[in-house]
Amino acid sequence: MQLLGRLLLVAAISVGIASTSIGQAFAAAPVLVKQCFVTKPKLMSHNAGGTQIVYVIYGKKNAASITFAVTYRNAQQQFVRTVTDTGDFAPGTTIDHHFALYNDVTYAGQQATCVPTKVKWLDSTLWIAPSH
Repeated sequence: MQLLGRLLLVAAISVGIASTSIGQAFAAAPVLVKQCFVTKPKLMSHNAGGTQIVYVIYGKKNAASITFAVTYRNAQQQFVRTVTDTGDFAPGTTIDHHFALYNDVTYAGQQATCVPTKVKWLDSTLWIAPSH
């Protein structure tokens, strides 16, 4: 009878540990993208002028880098590229950065989609989006 009790206890602890790990893996993104768009071409150019991303870090610790998957569609095709912003980003602060991303493709309007895929915190821990 004691053996059965111990086995049940070990099983319960294992399930608890597994559910905690899974819960953390599927936790909401610690980054809120407020704006994401491709900028207009420079004068006399047909290529996009880059990509603007405005976002906020959530949580209680500073981020060292944030990687975004950025989707953009022009008349020829749909693109999915990544860009990483590095620095020392405090929680709750709005970050507004411009990247040279998509400045090599024909401009077809501002519409773009930015999804955070990875956050490296200053303490070297990582958050990785569940689907990436």
